[in-house]
Amino acid sequence: MKLLPWEYPLRNIMRRPGRAILTAGCSALAAALIVGTVAFVRGLETSALRSAPKKTAILLSQSSQRDLVRSAIPASVGDLVAADVRGIALEGGVPCVSSEIHMGTKIKFSSTEGQGFLRGVTKRAFLVHEAVTLIEGKPSAPGEIIVGRLAADRLGLERGAIKVGSRLSFEDREFTVSGIFAAPGTTLESEIWVPLYELMGLTSRDDISAVFVRLESDEDMDYVDLFAKRRLDLELISIPASVYYAEMAAYFAPIKRIAWMMALMVGLAALFGGANIMNAAVQDRMRELATLRAVGYSGLALVIALLIESTLYAGLGAIVGLLIAKYSIAGGSISLAMQAFELEVGALAIVFGFLGTWLLALMGTIPSCWRASRCQISLALKER
Repeated sequence: MKLLPWEYPLRNIMRRPGRAILTAGCSALAAALIVGTVAFVRGLETSALRSAPKKTAILLSQSSQRDLVRSAIPASVGDLVAADVRGIALEGGVPCVSSEIHMGTKIKFSSTEGQGFLRGVTKRAFLVHEAVTLIEGKPSAPGEIIVGRLAADRLGLERGAIKVGSRLSFEDREFTVSGIFAAPGTTLESEIWVPLYELMGLTSRDDISAVFVRLESDEDMDYVDLFAKRRLDLELISIPASVYYAEMAAYFAPIKRIAWMMALMVGLAALFGGANIMNAAVQDRMRELATLRAVGYSGLALVIALLIESTLYAGLGAIVGLLIAKYSIAGGSISLAMQAFELEVGALAIVFGFLGTWLLALMGTIPSCWRASRCQISLALKER
C-alpha cells in the first residue's frame, strides 16, 4: 500500500493556522481537565490514606459511629493502654501512645474568620504521627500552637499567610503560633495542633476523642483489640488506622464520581467540537482528497494521513494543556470537610492526560476518516 508522505499532515496544519489553533485548543482543554480531575481524585484518595500512621491502632468510643469527632472516652485511657497492652512501640523508653481531641471550630486570624480543624495533642503525638515534621519554629508551650503548612489555605488565605509569631483566636482565647509543620500528601497539613490539656480546659471537657497507639508490628493490633473488649467499663472499640482512613476515603466516593462525570461531559464537548472541526476540514478538502485517490492513493492511506494529522493536533494540545495544568493546578489545594489537601500533578495524571486527549482526538476523527475513505471520486472532483 502506497502511503502519503509524512510531511503531508504537517503541511495541512500549517496551511490552516486558525483551524489548527481551534482544534489544538479543544485538545488542550480536554488535557487540562483530565489532569485536573485525576489530580483531584488522587489527592482526595491518597491524602486520607497517607494520613494513617503506620502500625497504629485507634481506640474510640463504641457510640461514636466510627467518627473521631463524635467520640468521647475517658482521659485515662491513654495511660491504661500504655501500662496494660503488649507490643507498644517505644521511643527512648517512652510508649508511643497519643491521647487526642479532634474537633472543628471557628478560627479568627486578623480580619478573617473561617472553619478550621483542631487536634489537641501532647508531645507524644510526634511519636505516633511520624509523617509530621516541624519545619519552622518550635513545639508549642502553654498559650502556643503549631499549625500545618496548609492551615492558611483551609481558612481561605494565601499560602504562608500564617507565620511563626502570628496570633489565632478560637474558643474565646488567643494563641501564638510557635511552629509550622509539614506532612506531605496528607490532610494533617491543614490542622492546628493545640496542647491537649489547654484545649480540654477551653472546651470544658474531662474526656478525649481517641487514643492512637503505635505498635511494633501489625500483628500486635490484636492486643489493643483484646484490651478494648476486656475493658467493658470503658466502652471502647479498636480500629486499625489504615482501616479508619480507608473508610474516610470511601466516604468521599460520591464526590469523586461527580468529578469524573463533569470531566466526561467536558470531554464529550471537546470530542464533538473536534469532530465538527475535522469534518469541516475534510469537507473543504474533498477535491484534494479525491485527486489523491485518482492518482493512486487508497482510502486507507488517506485515513492514516488524517489520523496522523489528528494525532499532531492532540499532541500539541496535550502539551499546552499540561503546561496550563502545571502552572494553574499543581501546588494548589482543595478544602473539603474541615480539611485541605494539596493537588499533585504526578506521572499518573500526565499519562491519563495524554492518553485521554489522544483517544478523544481519534474518536473525533472517525467520521471524517469514514467520509474521506468512502467518497466518490467523480462527484468529489466536481465540488467547488
